[in-house]
Amino acid sequence: MKVAFLSAFALDANASLINALRKKCDVYFFIEALYEISNFIDKEKLAKTITIGTEVEELKRFHDFISLDKTYVIKGTRNINILKKLYISHKINQLVKKINPDVIILDNYMLTYFISTLAFRKKMLMIVHDPFLHSGENYVIDRYLRKFHFNLIEHKILLNENQKNEFIKHYDFDSNNIHSSFLSIYDFLSYHRTDEKFTSSQFNILFFGRISPYKGIKYLLDAFVEILATQNYPNISLIIAGSGDFDFDIEIYKQYPEITFLNKYLYPEDLANLIFQSSVVVCPYIDATQSGVVMSAFAFKKPVIATNVGGLPEMVKNDETGIIIEPKSSKDIVNALLKLYNDRDLLNEMSNNIEKTYFYGEKSWDASAKQFINAMKNVK
Repeated sequence: MKVAFLSAFALDANASLINALRKKCDVYFFIEALYEISNFIDKEKLAKTITIGTEVEELKRFHDFISLDKTYVIKGTRNINILKKLYISHKINQLVKKINPDVIILDNYMLTYFISTLAFRKKMLMIVHDPFLHSGENYVIDRYLRKFHFNLIEHKILLNENQKNEFIKHYDFDSNNIHSSFLSIYDFLSYHRTDEKFTSSQFNILFFGRISPYKGIKYLLDAFVEILATQNYPNISLIIAGSGDFDFDIEIYKQYPEITFLNKYLYPEDLANLIFQSSVVVCPYIDATQSGVVMSAFAFKKPVIATNVGGLPEMVKNDETGIIIEPKSSKDIVNALLKLYNDRDLLNEMSNNIEKTYFYGEKSWDASAKQFINAMKNVK
């Protein structure tokens, strides 16, 4: 089966999925370089509208992970430059026609692939990362583009099973056209780790990701302050890392030397080292779909404390690869953190379970790719 994968992103789950799919399919990977912080490719270094992956410096470290000779990097432009955007979309479509894929996977609803979407919609399988828009992020343009693509592309694949029935019911879709798979570990991050040796008796708690109201960060901070107030737990620290604006005042939390705020965009090297040095990652989300944060943590075999929302309980198995708690509960976060702080054997056991399940077992990328292939067989 010949597959074209049209992506807005590069070095995240897609790279890992491409790596798994190419063992079973002939895969051509398209990436848009628009904002460097989105995929870590500097578009100003690209001399052509479409550059083959072997000529892109930032991708060369992945030469044994993805087929760079079948990877194409698009020098993107913002939507406001509509004529240039359509010209680029036309150039992409010419290349897609030349490849003549059996199936096209689309992971976004951007104008970059607009002409190909119109021309090849019957061959398309659309990845729906967010079946429902997050609270505080329900923008008009997103709603419009989602509706357009949802109406145009018949077959869709979700990255968790929990929300599938609700998604079908909400949009009144034919259940035969809605498929599901799952995220596995973001193993591309291992290519970025620079801290080769790290040993510490410190219990390092990490939150990372885009700062947004639905992330529930205040509940984590309040829980950690409560733990500090007891003065019974030495060598404990919390890092809140990610770009974005907080929806509450963080000044009161800055008085604690045990709390570090890294309010900036995290490049892969920073992220890989932060996770590697952590003891546990916390996702105190108020709502969610699936989470790349969980899969990034699991790439370094770090257990995750996550709330019982969206697809997170599918990803984090309670008391095996982490702990599932109720949302909006600082008390639950306190209990979960202290459970792992006081039982390092359990922490190590969870790490071993992550390795068995996500590196080699039922939640590996090979297993995820099989579900994608089953979905693609339905696209006609």
